[in-house]
Amino acid sequence: MAGLRTFDAFPKTEEQHVRKSSKGGYTSILTYVFLIFIAWSEFGSFFGGYVDEQYGVSKDLREAVQINMDMFVHMPCQWLDVIVQDHTGDRKLVREELKMESIPFFLPFGTAVNERNEIASLGLDEVLAEAIPGQFRDQIDFGSEDESKEFNGCHVFGTITVNMVKGDLIIIPRSQSVRDFGRMPPDAINLSHVINEFSFGDFYPYIDNPLDRSARITAEHTTSFHYHTSVVPTIFQKLGAEVNTNQYSLSETKHETPPSGLRVPAIIFSYSFEALTITIRDERISFWQFIVRLVAILSFIVYIMTWAFTLLDMILVLLLGPKWSLRYQRDGRQKTGILE
Repeated sequence: MAGLRTFDAFPKTEEQHVRKSSKGGYTSILTYVFLIFIAWSEFGSFFGGYVDEQYGVSKDLREAVQINMDMFVHMPCQWLDVIVQDHTGDRKLVREELKMESIPFFLPFGTAVNERNEIASLGLDEVLAEAIPGQFRDQIDFGSEDESKEFNGCHVFGTITVNMVKGDLIIIPRSQSVRDFGRMPPDAINLSHVINEFSFGDFYPYIDNPLDRSARITAEHTTSFHYHTSVVPTIFQKLGAEVNTNQYSLSETKHETPPSGLRVPAIIFSYSFEALTITIRDERISFWQFIVRLVAILSFIVYIMTWAFTLLDMILVLLLGPKWSLRYQRDGRQKTGILE
């Protein structure tokens, strides 16, 4: 064995120069724990993926879109009309396309009255979990079941199809929209209302929209409500699943409109459609990209920790003396090898 050591081209440190140090061992343990934590975090990021948002011009040519609405109006149904008009010049009564049933007007629990709902953008997982298609039930005549209640409200709900251009959906007192003007007195008008659902495109009842569960209450007979919506087609994609929605921003105004001449009180929903499409998808890097990234991160951390350990040792020696060195030995010598 001594002869082999004589011909060793890279001789090792002599045993008398080697001393064990517990301080360096603690530092190594902390470094390994930190590396394991970083590796665990990177594995979680790899399997969890990341959310990528892309904005682009819509390539699909769509001529029509549906509006889903469910609301209570504080007026009897026979006094209400629903009109749709747009910039193409189309104007039609859509009362027959909707379901309208008489109800006692009330405020459902949890409704935001005369204030804006807290609007929060839904996450990808939330949308995919709540994107359950639905449809409106059939119309029910509650008036014939209980004549003791005051049916002073109208439940307006259903789906209507409109041109995919800028337009207005208007709920207006019926005597103000047809020639039988004198049939309903102006002081009977009350456009207080509750919006349970108002959305565009496919009907997903569990996805919240800015107007959902909101109410506007007034004691005036001449108050008009005007909602302005800007609709942006939004696509959510994850693991092969795709949900097409139409998110919209909202602003609103309220003003007094005496029922005289061509200006009459109304509930107006103005809508416009943006040319942009937002695509929100779940993405993952390839396995080999992940391996290269993980090795690069861990190598960089080891490199930084090595220099940090050396720098800290130098600072301790300069400020507190050699005995505080992380490489200090009990016999007063530094742990050095023959090359030092």
